[in-house]
Amino acid sequence: MAGNDQNVALVTQTLVANASGVLSRPEALTLPRFLDLCSLCEATVLLDRMEALGASGEYVSGLSSRLAREGLYRTFAPTLSRDELRRVALRLPDELAKRVTDGDGDDPSAAGETGAVVGLDYTTGLNNLLAQVDGLGGFASAGDALVKDRMHRGNGYLVVAAAHGLDYFPDFDRVPFVAGTLQKTYRSLPRQLYDKIAESLEEPLTGGDVVAEWTAMSTIPIPPIAALVLSRASRLRDIPEQLLRVRDEFSGYRRYFGDFKAELQAADTIRERRRLLARYRTLLEEASGPRREAVSVTEMLNLTEKAVKVAAAPTLPTSYGALLVTQPVDWISRWWRRRPLAILFRLDSKMPKLPEYRRLAARLWGPGPAARLHDQAAAHGANVRKLLSEAEVTLP
Repeated sequence: MAGNDQNVALVTQTLVANASGVLSRPEALTLPRFLDLCSLCEATVLLDRMEALGASGEYVSGLSSRLAREGLYRTFAPTLSRDELRRVALRLPDELAKRVTDGDGDDPSAAGETGAVVGLDYTTGLNNLLAQVDGLGGFASAGDALVKDRMHRGNGYLVVAAAHGLDYFPDFDRVPFVAGTLQKTYRSLPRQLYDKIAESLEEPLTGGDVVAEWTAMSTIPIPPIAALVLSRASRLRDIPEQLLRVRDEFSGYRRYFGDFKAELQAADTIRERRRLLARYRTLLEEASGPRREAVSVTEMLNLTEKAVKVAAAPTLPTSYGALLVTQPVDWISRWWRRRPLAILFRLDSKMPKLPEYRRLAARLWGPGPAARLHDQAAAHGANVRKLLSEAEVTLP
């Protein structure tokens, strides 16, 4: 069975603040905040514990306090010093390393009502969003600098989570930027690295194996957690209690999920990894009930191993892959097997069940906010279709 330290994720204080805010202020309901509430519900049930980076002004609410009293939510204390984290960043592809910025805690959402970050053009595709953020001006009076810092810091959280072997639950408006970063990271790895992985595992890799391991994406079934919690609550203030009850009901699912993560990291071969995925998908389907949903699972690079200084030019986007190729075979094997999982919720999140969620929102928040939620979801869906169509074309 997985221990408490094997099924833990880093969340942002923004996610917790957004989820808590719509419980205390019904008029604050927007699509990003509603979906952050859904994400927090799922994280509470899927995980043994959630941790958030500390801040000079900690966000405290009735919901976060209740989760903290239950031992499910606490402030994260990094075991790596700031200098060590900076050294970790220097071993990343340039595309990711330059996105790690200093700063504590979290900050307000940069998203508009539909979840799109104000001032960015989503029609140009997923990868281009990162370049657009880099191109924002540095004029704080216009607000651009704050948006830029916030998105860069979101990817900094990804580095912190990976360096400590944690999963990562970004708040809603940061999800496209984290997903884009992961795609760029994996595409920066050269084919020679996969040849060396095959050598380290004493297992030949076919072209299909390379693509599957390169993208490192899969989906697993999860219970309809948010729908259950909302359907059982008579009032908004009932949601924390109902969330804990649903968590208790799915203790078996949480055990399977934690065991799956632990066994996957210990798997010695790609064949064994595939077998584990098939086995646990069946167990999780059975444990999640008949109305299950799907969650995207991405394996993130494990950044905790020590490595020799890369001989190639350190500013090249492929320098991280070049560094890995120079490592001993046994080091490559350990690195590949022990990558932690990053849980990235689907960009379309709850949209396939929108009519049901609109009904639940109308009962708890009122018909006006629920109608606005429906309109915002329609606008968000258009952005998602553009992003996903571009991503399907560019995946290796």
